[in-house]
Amino acid sequence: MSEASTRRKRGDRPGWLGRLSIWALPAWTYLLAVCLFVVGIAAWMFVRAGFIGPEVILVGLLLVALLLGRVIRFLRDWLPFVVILFGWQMLRGYADNAAQGGGFPLRITEMIHWDEWLFGGHIPAIWLQDHLYTPGHLHWYDLATTFFWAFHFVLPLMFGFLLWMRDRRIYLRFALCVVVVSFAGFATYVLFPAAPPWYASDAGYIPPVHLIRAEVLGHLGADSRRNLSWLMSHGSPDNVAAMPSLHAAYPTMVFWFALRYWRKLTPLAVMYCLGLWFSVVYIGDHYVVDVLAGVIYATSTFFLVHFVFRLLARVLRDPAA
Repeated sequence: MSEASTRRKRGDRPGWLGRLSIWALPAWTYLLAVCLFVVGIAAWMFVRAGFIGPEVILVGLLLVALLLGRVIRFLRDWLPFVVILFGWQMLRGYADNAAQGGGFPLRITEMIHWDEWLFGGHIPAIWLQDHLYTPGHLHWYDLATTFFWAFHFVLPLMFGFLLWMRDRRIYLRFALCVVVVSFAGFATYVLFPAAPPWYASDAGYIPPVHLIRAEVLGHLGADSRRNLSWLMSHGSPDNVAAMPSLHAAYPTMVFWFALRYWRKLTPLAVMYCLGLWFSVVYIGDHYVVDVLAGVIYATSTFFLVHFVFRLLARVLRDPAA
């Protein structure tokens, strides 16, 4: 069967640009061009203390799908995923409102004690800032860790698109895992609202912990009017989303999928994990136990979803079932 007939059968049509010989380039060329564009815009916005949100990235990915003549399949595969995640983003503040409005009590001391137990009486966020951070003076790693924090969800979206280009069945598993771990985290935020280190510091429970990302953005001249992300501007903030750390869960999910399905990307996934895990502790957003919880949530979700898929495949192959 020819490529054109295969494309018609699966519901895709060649893009009008694809019919021009000047656009007859390999698929990776389009993807590379959009990636460079997204990285450039993200870096420009970051330097100007603004944000480029996931919805902006998705527009770029839609453009790639259009150029490749796969826009119908892209909308069919990505629209449910995007709608669910955007709804989750808008609901996140419910946990914060519930904690302040008489819901489950806010947890502050538990994570402090757990980190101290793990590290011989020390709290890593405080120790790192005592040894690395200089108030009023920005180091290169202050910018780097803030950048990791700011774009922690953009990179999983890009990875998901790479999986979609490679094998949509793997992408669908990845999307399901991201949705499951996101809502598992949300349920935990409601049932176990946990304060981050900077919150505990402001409340006087522990020595000073600087919210470095806020100080970096303030030094750069943060201005919400420069924000390209509607979600970042209007999404519900959640100050009790420390346990588990989804900042740690998402890169962990990327690691497991890279290890299982795309070994060549595993070293990059490992560096991504280590960089983000370190960043969220250093900037005062999470305790180490929050990071460990995020890793456990992502790992459990990955293996649970794959177990369910294997179970369903076994049942569907059984004529009696």
